[in-house]
Amino acid sequence: MKKKILSWGLMFPLMFLAACSGKTAERMMPLREETAPNTESESGGSSGIPIRIYYSDNSADPLSVSVERTAEITPEILLLNLSLYEMVPDTVTVRSFGQKKQGDGLLLTLDLSEDFGEYLSSLDVSREEEVLGSLVNTFLDAYKGTEIVITVKGGALLTSHENYSQALERYPYEEASYQVTARELRREGIAISYPEITGFSEEEIQKRWNTTIEDHARTALEHAEEGSSLKVSYEVKTMNDQLLSILIEGTYQEKDAPDSYLFRYSYNIDVQSGESVRLAYHQDVEQLAEKLLAGTEYTVEGELGEELQERLFILYGDAEQLADTLRNFDYGENRESPSGFSYQEDGKVHLCIAVPHTLGDYADIVLD
Repeated sequence: MKKKILSWGLMFPLMFLAACSGKTAERMMPLREETAPNTESESGGSSGIPIRIYYSDNSADPLSVSVERTAEITPEILLLNLSLYEMVPDTVTVRSFGQKKQGDGLLLTLDLSEDFGEYLSSLDVSREEEVLGSLVNTFLDAYKGTEIVITVKGGALLTSHENYSQALERYPYEEASYQVTARELRREGIAISYPEITGFSEEEIQKRWNTTIEDHARTALEHAEEGSSLKVSYEVKTMNDQLLSILIEGTYQEKDAPDSYLFRYSYNIDVQSGESVRLAYHQDVEQLAEKLLAGTEYTVEGELGEELQERLFILYGDAEQLADTLRNFDYGENRESPSGFSYQEDGKVHLCIAVPHTLGDYADIVLD
């Protein structure tokens, strides 16, 4: 989902105006904050492989999606998560599971215990479709499959309503029960379109975030000099009933300046609690710093590639300094000037790392 022209985070007008007015050719990442980090509460966090669990609350609405994390992906773990969302009985077991290349796609086969067929037959038509859709979508998503054949005790899946002997494809679903719409602020040379959230179940959370986002947009407008150019776009990277992750990317060019500068920042919102989901809350930043400097377990999008590893050594020197910087990533309570930003897309964490202007201003690191 893309929207054109968004806002600038509160820290960016000040940082870029200072950088541009100084005519610096090599803009580096901001230095770490001088305050001592709270390593006990911020460096641990949850980790693991993200999995998307499809579910319905029996309201006849389209399936919704929730992202959970697990140490590994197995059919048994997927089934366990589906049972926790009350989509299948916790007594259902996996008898066998397989994957087979089929043309340009991947065919999955899943044989379940007999009680799954009995449970499905006890439901009305709409609930049967919801349960089967949650099972089909969860497995196809986890294994990147295109179709799945579901059987019970080695035989065809038959219910009082339908014969499911053929391969099944994805069922319709909606990512979120809320919406993100665009609002705009404009003046000559500047167009700022910022997101507005509607439909959150907690109105107070919705109001707080909308106020924060609008304040950032208006601050950007106020700090942009007359005759300058500010162009910004944003992309909703993850939007479900657990997480809203938005990446903002734009350019700022001071009046009469020869070059424009790229900037990025993000909003990562826990939809349930309303808190900002900071990098240190779900990543071990000490381990992450070691991996980044070692050049392992991540890829770099764009042209920078392997050169980023060398640049990280130049910028930080050792893992301790890099870990401190990573710990201060992302907006949070009383934190309007983070040292960097992250966002989440397709279950993967992306890091926006600042690099010299001659190298493109930012590198996008995708964690494995």
